[in-house]
This record gives sequence, C-alpha cells and structure tokens, in this order.
Amino acid sequence: MQQYICLDVSMKETAVSIRQDGKRVWRGKCASDPRLLAALIRKRAPHAERVVFETGP
Repeated sequence: MQQYICLDVSMKETAVSIRQDGKRVWRGKCASDPRLLAALIRKRAPHAERVVFETGP
C-alpha cells in the first residue's frame, strides 16, 4: 500500500490530495497550520511514503 500526499499551500488554506496505490482516496482543504496539517495526515494517510508540495502559479 503506497500512500502519497500532495500539498498546495497558500497563506490561509492548504489543499490536500491523498493517493493510495495510484488512486485518489481523499481530497480536501485545511487551514495552513502545521499542527492541523500533521493531524490530518496522521488520520488520513498514516502510511505516507512521500509528501509533495506544489510550487509556482
């Protein structure tokens, strides 16, 4: 089971996409607070292998 997380960070909100075995299993938004993001990742993708940040416009 391979889990990957993609984060699109802005000042107020972070868009989160979680993929498992090549399929999207969860997509949503969270406040751009490190503690809230860590809790979301622990809950939704406890076996994440890689976190990817989207950069640029």
